[in-house]
Amino acid sequence: MQHYREIKGVNLPKTQLGLSKMNALADVAEEFFNDVGFYQTSIADICKKANTAVGTFYIYFESKTAVYRYLVEKYKSDIKRALAMSIKECHTRYEKEREGIRCFINYALSKPTVYNLIWGSLAVDKQLFTDYYESFAHSYAKSLLRDKQEILHSNTTAIAYMLMGITNFVGLHAIFHDMSADAVDKLVDETIMPMLKNGLFS
Repeated sequence: MQHYREIKGVNLPKTQLGLSKMNALADVAEEFFNDVGFYQTSIADICKKANTAVGTFYIYFESKTAVYRYLVEKYKSDIKRALAMSIKECHTRYEKEREGIRCFINYALSKPTVYNLIWGSLAVDKQLFTDYYESFAHSYAKSLLRDKQEILHSNTTAIAYMLMGITNFVGLHAIFHDMSADAVDKLVDETIMPMLKNGLFS
């Protein structure tokens, strides 16, 4: 069973069945948020399409914004788990960066709506957007610090944001051009990593 930290306005169920019901509502909400937008979506719309009573919605979520928070947290957890798996067999920071960048770009290609949801949070709850990226930067900087002997610069938080920026926007580039996995590998190996090797790594 997937576990998340406490999320404001979300009543996390204690059973797998409860989690399945909650995720069914969240999945429908995400479809609406992507297709028509947060403010054009009503709780009644979500419940009707999910074939669920409105009262059931409120068992799990206190508001529409709470569903949005849950979806952002879910994406963050999924991405962090995918990144952790991608670098599991890596021994150097350089290898970790290569595999992590490849992983995120391929994740974005498989779920391009992740950008709609995460960047759309600016219009829903600015703090949600801030917390999302600060959380990523914090854990990223801690990981960089563990491999600091390989890195030429000491400000690991700034480096984390820089690398997140590269990965985010190259991910968009890959989506815009519908890149294949081979094309992503070539882009990472021939453009991104040589640039990092010459500017970041000792």
